[in-house]
Amino acid sequence: MTLKNMIGSIPAIAMMLGVVIASMHVTSEAEARRGAKPYYWRTYEFDRPVRGYEGWVAPGYYCSYKRYPRRVCTYNRSGKQSCRIEGWTLEQTCQ
Repeated sequence: MTLKNMIGSIPAIAMMLGVVIASMHVTSEAEARRGAKPYYWRTYEFDRPVRGYEGWVAPGYYCSYKRYPRRVCTYNRSGKQSCRIEGWTLEQTCQ
């Protein structure tokens, strides 16, 4: 596997690992008996945009992956604002 392929697969591996960990986490015995799933939320930081996803990842388990830009804004002497994107945040929520 080349370095480029490994770097491209890191976000996918991180998302799958998050879903597996979230699906194994049950907060109480009562929730385990009735099949309730806890709310899971996590963010990942990247230097380039990654693809988001929203949908069913397992039977009865819905996840949403949304990407947000991290902007850095500066002002020049005349007061004009200039912004640039420094990186990307991928927000994962599952329930």
